[in-house]
Amino acid sequence: MTRAASVAGLLLLALWTDGAAPVRAADPPGTWGSKAPMPAPREDHGVVTIEGKLYAVGGTAHQDAQIRRNEVYDPATNTWKDAAPFAKPRDHMAATVIEGKIHIAGGRYGASTDKSNLHDAYDPTTNTWTAGPTLPTPRSGLAGTYYKGLFMVLGGENPPSGTNPENEAYDAKTDKWLTLAPMPAGRHATAAVTDGDHVYLAGGSLTPGGAGATNQLIVFTLP
Repeated sequence: MTRAASVAGLLLLALWTDGAAPVRAADPPGTWGSKAPMPAPREDHGVVTIEGKLYAVGGTAHQDAQIRRNEVYDPATNTWKDAAPFAKPRDHMAATVIEGKIHIAGGRYGASTDKSNLHDAYDPTTNTWTAGPTLPTPRSGLAGTYYKGLFMVLGGENPPSGTNPENEAYDAKTDKWLTLAPMPAGRHATAAVTDGDHVYLAGGSLTPGGAGATNQLIVFTLP
C-alpha cells in the first residue's frame, strides 16, 4: 500500500505492507559529489568566490601550524592552483569580497590567546596582497559579511578576558573603519549573513572556548 501527503509543496510517499513496518520512505532530495581535493588540508580558513572561482585562504594545518596558503579552485576545469600567499599566516579570521578583491581581517597566529588587528586585501587581477587600515579592535573567532557597501566584522574572542561585542565595519570608499552599535553581548564562533536589509547572527559562544554556546538569533540594521 502507498500513501502520499503534500507538505510545503513537496510530495511525500510512504510504502508499507499491512501489519508490517514501513518498507521505504522517499529519499531526501539532493546529491553530494566529490571534486579535486585542496592541495593542502586545513581548517579554520577563509573561503570566498570571485567570478566563479573559489579562493581558500590561510587556516590551520596539522599540529596547529598556521599557513599562508592562498589556493584557487576553477570549477570549469576541476583544478586547483596556488596564488600569492598572504603576509602573515593566521586562522579564525573574517573574509569577504569587495569590488573584486578579497579582504581578510583579524584572526590568530597560533594559541587561542592570540589576536590580530591585521587587514589584508588580495587583488586576483595582479595576484598581489596589500595591507589595509588595521582593524580597530584586535580579535579572533570573529564573523564577517558584506552589507550595504561595508565589510562588517562582528564579535570575536579575546581570551582569557572574554568575548567581543564590537561591531566594526570597513568602508572601501573612504578606506576607513567605522564603529557601529555593539552587539547586546560578546560572542565568538558565530555565523553572520545578510539578506540585503539586515545582518543576522545565529548562535556562537558567549564565553571563550566552547562552554558558552547559545541558540540566540540577533539582527542588526543600518538605516
